[in-house]
Amino acid sequence: MMNLAFKWSRMQLRPCSLFIIVALVAFVGCKQPTAVPQKDAAANYIEKIAEKGPVKMTVRISPKQPRLSDMLEMDVSVQAQEGVEVTPPPFGKAMGDFLIRDYVPTRPKAGEKLQTWNFHYQLEPVQAKKHLIRSIPVKFSDKRPNSETKGEPILLETEPIEIEVTSELGDKTPSLADLSPMQTPRALPPAPIWYWLAGAGVLAAVVAGSVLLTRKLKRQRQEAVAPPTPEEIAHEALRRLIAANLHGRGLFKEFYVELTGIVRRYIEGTTGLRAPEQTTEEFLRDMRQRKVFPQERSRQLADFLEAADLVKYAAQEPGSRQVEESIARAQEFVGLPSALRPMAAITGA
Repeated sequence: MMNLAFKWSRMQLRPCSLFIIVALVAFVGCKQPTAVPQKDAAANYIEKIAEKGPVKMTVRISPKQPRLSDMLEMDVSVQAQEGVEVTPPPFGKAMGDFLIRDYVPTRPKAGEKLQTWNFHYQLEPVQAKKHLIRSIPVKFSDKRPNSETKGEPILLETEPIEIEVTSELGDKTPSLADLSPMQTPRALPPAPIWYWLAGAGVLAAVVAGSVLLTRKLKRQRQEAVAPPTPEEIAHEALRRLIAANLHGRGLFKEFYVELTGIVRRYIEGTTGLRAPEQTTEEFLRDMRQRKVFPQERSRQLADFLEAADLVKYAAQEPGSRQVEESIARAQEFVGLPSALRPMAAITGA
């Protein structure tokens, strides 16, 4: 009798136990901690907020710790109630020690109660040091019926912003004189005799068929001219740059802008890297990640580009020997044979 009662109780408990287990699983699943959204951008920008009356201004600059080769993004957002007129911040060619490379203003839409003006700046650092962006001013006039200022202009300013721009080289100041010298040319091994025999046979075949193919080849050349190779484009660009003698006339910045542009366009045409559209920092990082060059060549290219940045952006004036070494390094990068390098033109002779 007791065994029957025990079996009956077990049969009743099985559905209850199953129900309890399912409920616990559902409860645990519902109570799993949700991932807290990370403010991934919070650690990489500087923000200043100023507020006066019906107007609030927010200034945000990123990245927080820029390198010399970075472009800084600065966004100025001004919010005001309807009926408040806002005068945008004054626009110039520079913001402190930063050059303004781009400026995009956005005005609020008509009919909005809370109006928002957005002003986007793209800033370029010219020197690795601590920079100070002074207070950004915005004027506004409160022309609402209940305004206490009676529409008089009011000035709203943010606090000054201090930004430290660093270089990938740290405290070491790169110099064009530190570039590694070019390797000496290596002589080609003598060709075997059968090379000459094969060449003579091919030449005889070409001569025999030249009469029949002349007209056809001429038509083909006229219909479709093959585009120049990246090497041919770079060699011609170097020839024209050296002939222009910008460095001989003291236009070092313009000279180095074009010199590095030739090298970067050549790299783009031969490796697929989007070199001309990237900053030096981005290009070097992409080049190392994709391992398009051996380690030693990557290091030489990094030294060449970063040393040139000092001339372009930090107003460093190189000597004639440094200019010669820079041109020689550029010629080496684009594969110009030593015998074709116009060294006499380098010194302005």
